[in-house]
Amino acid sequence: MKAIRDPVHNIILFDKAEEKVLLDLIDTREFQRLRRIRQLGFSSFTYPGAEHTRFIHSIGVAHLTKRFIEKISYVKADRCFAKDLIDRKLLIVASALLHDIGHGPFSHALEHITHIPHEEWTKKIIKGKTEVNQVLTAHGINPHDVAEMIQRTHHLKAAVKILSSQLDADRMDYLLRDSKMTGAGYGSFDLEWILNVLRIGKINEDIEIGLDREKGQSIAEDFVMARYYMYINVYFHKTTKSAELMANKIFQRALELHKEQQNILPEGLNLVLSDGISDHTLNKYLELTDDTFWHYIYLWQQNDDPILKNLCKRIITRKLYKAVTQKVDPFELVEKANRVADKTGIPQSYLILRDEASTSSYKDPYLLEPKIDEQQTEKEASEQIFLFDRKGKAQELSDISDVIRQIRNKKIHIERLFVPEEYKKEIFGGDV
Repeated sequence: MKAIRDPVHNIILFDKAEEKVLLDLIDTREFQRLRRIRQLGFSSFTYPGAEHTRFIHSIGVAHLTKRFIEKISYVKADRCFAKDLIDRKLLIVASALLHDIGHGPFSHALEHITHIPHEEWTKKIIKGKTEVNQVLTAHGINPHDVAEMIQRTHHLKAAVKILSSQLDADRMDYLLRDSKMTGAGYGSFDLEWILNVLRIGKINEDIEIGLDREKGQSIAEDFVMARYYMYINVYFHKTTKSAELMANKIFQRALELHKEQQNILPEGLNLVLSDGISDHTLNKYLELTDDTFWHYIYLWQQNDDPILKNLCKRIITRKLYKAVTQKVDPFELVEKANRVADKTGIPQSYLILRDEASTSSYKDPYLLEPKIDEQQTEKEASEQIFLFDRKGKAQELSDISDVIRQIRNKKIHIERLFVPEEYKKEIFGGDV
């Protein structure tokens, strides 16, 4: 057995014979790259311990996926529904391991520049000319099936829900891991009890993963609320959002200068911007990590452009823009901001940064239908959390929980403006 020591799950085991495909995938160039992609982007500016990577998160998701399938297979009443999961276990766990393989550096900052979602790179890595593709094929796993699992369109809907749903291995791992590594306790919940009350059943001819009706409602509520509080207190923290916005502006400015023939972008990013996503650009994309961009941000401190130089120095020394949440008269704001812009030479678009952070803690699929891509042949798996009674009858969580009913479809929505601290009072006035 191969043992991996993990701060969240303690000891993660992989069988060197039966699960060799998983160990071979971990050893690929593409997966090892995830060691240099932080899970939480700029959250370490707020919570210094948040230095964990998508590498260990992905291994944690694979570990939890195995535990999901093993637990379901133990429940005698559910075995008839779990046969496909047990038979396709390696496919499902391999998909869990690779679900974040295409993520770029600095969380989603790169997507703002290239306009290529990380999911597209994930598909390309799995189905393209890569070590990951070679390993999957060599072990008899169809890369197309793995891509469909991650895209949520595979015909094994129960397997898809283990990987990506309201109640999935991905969310369970990142909530527990992010909570532990940030030191913020908001995301903690009783993982062992959730696993203990896992159930599987049939709803409208689809096999669904859910929880025991009698024993699972409270932990389901705790899990949803843990995610709610993590978004408010960690993922949408004003300091983290400030750093993210500043990073976006750094890359925006670097791109503007690059278009003026200054050629200051990393070679890989330049190629992706010019040629898009392809086998040719994939190898260069894989060279882009957090380390790559930090290297360039350090270099850009010496750039002749005062805007780029100033932003890079600020983010390296953590002199971040400050948040303003108060309502302001937009016309008065523009007038004051223009005066400061004229005085400093900093364009208003780089002086005042706007952010609207939003998410849904629990989506009601009856009202918010999942999107169907024009190229997809099947609808995405559902998002509901189901609770099964002793006879196998299912009820949807938001139908029986007062707590969840209150937040169903209610988006977390936070609007903020960010401005350099030295100009905050001049632009907004008063005690802001």
